[in-house]
Amino acid sequence: MKKMMVLGLILGLAALIVSAYTVATEAKSAVDNQTTATFSIDKMTCKMCDITVRKAMEKVDGVAKAKVDYASKTASVIYDASKTTAQTIATASTNAGYPAIVH
Repeated sequence: MKKMMVLGLILGLAALIVSAYTVATEAKSAVDNQTTATFSIDKMTCKMCDITVRKAMEKVDGVAKAKVDYASKTASVIYDASKTTAQTIATASTNAGYPAIVH
């Protein structure tokens, strides 16, 4: 009975170690592919426009964070280059009614 409990504990620990390694490897991979792009955004006429642009950009798969500045009419986006491109993010903003140009 004790041998079965010890074996179960060892197998459980092994599974935990493998799981932790997998999570760490995936997290490192995501960080390695992170890229930042800056965009000029046209047709923003009010403070609410930047929220619409941000939400449109953040809906793109692979976008980690979008920061839109109404005053300078720009956006800075952090994204996973293995999942999307700057042009795809610009298209999302353009489709929302606010044409974006990648710098």
